[in-house]
Amino acid sequence: MAKDKETDDKLIAKEKNGFYIHFIIYILVNIGIYAQWWYITGGEDFVWPITTTLGWGIGIIAHFLAVFVFLKK
Repeated sequence: MAKDKETDDKLIAKEKNGFYIHFIIYILVNIGIYAQWWYITGGEDFVWPITTTLGWGIGIIAHFLAVFVFLKK
């Protein structure tokens, strides 16, 4: 039983770490995409990076829910 608890704790820690890495990459990539958009258009054209932000954001929300809400604690 104690071994199962330890294994579960390691799995939860691994899943949480995976989410944090995913979220940091999401933030950094989006900063880069918005910077590229700003450089190319001067901020005066359609904000096309929003499509990436929203689309990937759905994945981030799903990952968050899977790790912090639905994963057994």
